[in-house]
Amino acid sequence: MAVETQPTTSTQSTSRRVLLAGALGGIGAWAASAIGRVSPVRGAEGDPVFVGGNYSASTDTRFNTQNADALHGDSLFANGVVGSSSSAVGVRGSSQSSDGVQGQSTGHSGVSGISDATTWPAIGSWSKGNSTGVEGYSGTALPVAAPAKTGVFGYAGQDAASVGVRGESPAGFGIYGKTTGTGFAGYFNGRTFMSQYIEIAEMSTPAAPGGNRARLFVRDNGVGKTQLCVRFPTGAVKVLATES
Repeated sequence: MAVETQPTTSTQSTSRRVLLAGALGGIGAWAASAIGRVSPVRGAEGDPVFVGGNYSASTDTRFNTQNADALHGDSLFANGVVGSSSSAVGVRGSSQSSDGVQGQSTGHSGVSGISDATTWPAIGSWSKGNSTGVEGYSGTALPVAAPAKTGVFGYAGQDAASVGVRGESPAGFGIYGKTTGTGFAGYFNGRTFMSQYIEIAEMSTPAAPGGNRARLFVRDNGVGKTQLCVRFPTGAVKVLATES
């Protein structure tokens, strides 16, 4: 007796449709989840960095290295690195054990500051640890130690023509010192040399100085004549010369 074989075409077609629908549904779910999440940025060794164009972000972009420059800019006819901000610092550098920012040039200034502000300096420096605010050093040897509690310190020790701090003005003051308290506008610890005259303005007779000192000054003698005087710690005033 022959066994009749049942047709399977309908069953196989149904199974294929179920599998296809399931696959399409899985692809759709994967696509929806991919759209909803942020694509990770690759940042491993050897990964590319795309240059050119403008990019916006709300978080920091960081380059971390151990034995190489984290970021190096090199240009033949333009700036190597440019940073700008409308309300914060344009470029900021920090370090735990070396210079926060260092500039070097073989044919121009190492660091240049330009400001259009009327009440701010082109370059500002602040020593919060009570050391030196600005140190200028001339020479090839290592700089000397910065003195404490000093706003500006200049040092040049090459030879007799070396100048630690130089001030120059064609019509004003080359160097201007001022004190509003009991201190001194200038202090010279060593020999003092002047290539021209010393000019002294008239003043009231000053108080007597401390021990082992004298105060040289000029005053009006009361009848319109200028006197050159010196006052000693005892309070005595000696008239050295009177205007004729």
